[in-house]
Amino acid sequence: MYKSLKTLIGKKFYKTAEIAQNKLDVFFAANRLTDEAYIELTAMVESTYGE
Repeated sequence: MYKSLKTLIGKKFYKTAEIAQNKLDVFFAANRLTDEAYIELTAMVESTYGE
């Protein structure tokens, strides 16, 4: 899951940062992401989408 999300975020697959972050939140809540992966991907959303 981590690799897939990292690729999608890197390619700006999601239209907005909010949509991307919502996806991360759902997977984190379902225990599909570790704390470290969630923190890294959240930072990646912020840097990629400029928010």
